[in-house]
Amino acid sequence: MEPTTTSATATCLLCGAAASPALLLPRFAGSSCQGCARRVGHLLVEEPSLLTDIWPLLSEEDDELEAEPTVQRADGSTVELRQLTAEMKRDLSIEDRMKLAELYGDIGLIREQLEECGRVLVAASTVTLAQRALDVLFSPELCSPRGLEDLRGRLFPA
Repeated sequence: MEPTTTSATATCLLCGAAASPALLLPRFAGSSCQGCARRVGHLLVEEPSLLTDIWPLLSEEDDELEAEPTVQRADGSTVELRQLTAEMKRDLSIEDRMKLAELYGDIGLIREQLEECGRVLVAASTVTLAQRALDVLFSPELCSPRGLEDLRGRLFPA
């Protein structure tokens, strides 16, 4: 399904400012501005543990007792799989990172999907990419029904 965006001005459900172009949040019958979408991305990247009431699947913890798999590089050195994966991701375009987020969802790595969507929102160069990330983040399957209200409180604490 192709993401839906609008070029019309709307009111951002998060900050209350004019959102043009408006990024749609159909689950909440409204829109977000690009600034708030970027703020959401920063929170997902920098402080995901603060957002577990909004995206409960962020709370899945790594098994601390399970050793991280290691892989051997072409030069013979050995590194943790997590480190090698992070290095490979650095070379991906934002479009490819969005595709990776969608792939993570397809294979059930939801926490990783949410975190990738955050990275896409931080660096999205087009409205279409930001909209695709928001469509994933605010889907009924991933976002708490009170997600918007709770998120507003995280973005703009009193």
